[in-house]
Amino acid sequence: MVDWKKIPKIDAHIHLMPPDVIEANKGYDNEFVSHGDVDDYIKIMAEYNIENAFIMPFNDTYMMSMDFKVASVHNNMANMCRKSRNRLFAFAEIDIRNDLKTTIHELEKVLGQDEFLGVKIHPSNTGYPVDGRYYDGIFAWANKNNVLVEVHSYPRTHISDDVCSPSRIKNIVKKYPDLRISIAHMGGFQYEELRNLGLYTNFSAILPDLASKFGIEKTNEVLRQFDIDKLIFATDYPDNRNLEPVAIYSKYFEILEKMDFTLEEAKKICYHNAMKMIGRNNDMLFV
Repeated sequence: MVDWKKIPKIDAHIHLMPPDVIEANKGYDNEFVSHGDVDDYIKIMAEYNIENAFIMPFNDTYMMSMDFKVASVHNNMANMCRKSRNRLFAFAEIDIRNDLKTTIHELEKVLGQDEFLGVKIHPSNTGYPVDGRYYDGIFAWANKNNVLVEVHSYPRTHISDDVCSPSRIKNIVKKYPDLRISIAHMGGFQYEELRNLGLYTNFSAILPDLASKFGIEKTNEVLRQFDIDKLIFATDYPDNRNLEPVAIYSKYFEILEKMDFTLEEAKKICYHNAMKMIGRNNDMLFV
């Protein structure tokens, strides 16, 4: 049995909040407020052998800044990364209320900073379809400039044309076959549509949901349907549906340790695949 806790790993999809936003929202029953502090997360990294983690924005600027501006979100994310001493990295925010030219200008500026690895698109939070005209402009720019884009895809189960559905993502991949793209949450329970696309895919949020619905054996079979060289460890910490934030990592390891992955495969999933996705050498992130 592979001891997943002991393997050095990258959590390729987490959420943290800046201190002033946490302070302003104290009293609210919200996992991001109670468990989104960067200092607390650095302690968790030590406990669970997490060498690096990638902070994802929400495409909702109010969650990451007090003035609701994209530039402030990026400044806050960069500060969190610096506080971690190069253990945390971030994906850039977008605000679809801004015109496309303004958005791309901000992305070009922020992606020149060492703390940022790519761009995050969250159609479910914006309510705008991932294959819509605005996002298409971002994909076209990213494709031209070799920029990595992470796309949220956990659609409502029975809605095949949900704003973040795999059927819409397939339209993007068909139009931009060379686009550097990663799918968060594995397409939810519409995962079957993503199986043969050869995309980087992480099982943040969806892993415990799959195990709860299907059991370990079937969940193991589902993960095996994806390219072992592009499957990536991620949790969505601290937002993980029915789990308490403090229990997320233990639950992930409990599930994964019951599966048939070899140690070599587990190391790919935990670390090497994420490094390949971001285009870095294996020793470039670790301190």
